[in-house]
Amino acid sequence: MHPAKIAILGNYNENYQPHYVMDRVFTALGRHYSFLFEWIPTETLVYDAAEKLNAFHGVIAGSGPYKSKEGVINGIRCARTNNVPFLGTCSGFGYTVLEFGQSLFQLGTVTHLNEGIPLPPGETFLQPLNDCSVEYRSMCCKPEPGSLTDLVYDSAKTINETTHCSYGIHRDMITPFEKEGLVVSARDEQGEAKMMEYDRNDFFIIVLFLPQLNSAPDHPHPLFNAFFKAAETNNIAMSF
Repeated sequence: MHPAKIAILGNYNENYQPHYVMDRVFTALGRHYSFLFEWIPTETLVYDAAEKLNAFHGVIAGSGPYKSKEGVINGIRCARTNNVPFLGTCSGFGYTVLEFGQSLFQLGTVTHLNEGIPLPPGETFLQPLNDCSVEYRSMCCKPEPGSLTDLVYDSAKTINETTHCSYGIHRDMITPFEKEGLVVSARDEQGEAKMMEYDRNDFFIIVLFLPQLNSAPDHPHPLFNAFFKAAETNNIAMSF
């Protein structure tokens, strides 16, 4: 059987540390796990995204900035609606929230906070981007018991990660989102959602941090480890 194929939705920039580290970590982990990975430029997914991602067994929405909002949203939607293992990190969290809001409320387009324009009525999916800098800081959150996140972290009481942004899903959106399956799976000490998962799929998790900064070839991050296993299972299923 051929190795599982992983698509990283993102416009790779070797001079941007989250991209460089993600690429380096995945290259190293590829020597220990049976998978191949490819960065997929977001602008290539504006049209025919499903066809272009059809051969991949897992999808990651990595850190921005993205060249195409529509492209990354299309890629996320393909993974979500086809039960393809998915992991959204940092910017991937925000754009997954936008994708879900767009689908849930049947909107033609959605607006991201970083576009610098007023949000149209009904598009308050994300909280204000309070801080986003090159400086990293620690983040602590607590997984929801019984969630996939709880299982991935082996029922840890607290999760300690590294982030450089402070934003998230707007609190008013949590209830309608959870009714349709995108549920909060970890909160910080202030009760803000820092991880979510789509409970209609086998593996679909989004996080407001950078797991690649806490991963090593001999000790992969728990999210990567679980994601690779899900992609491998999908690969086996698609082989029949």
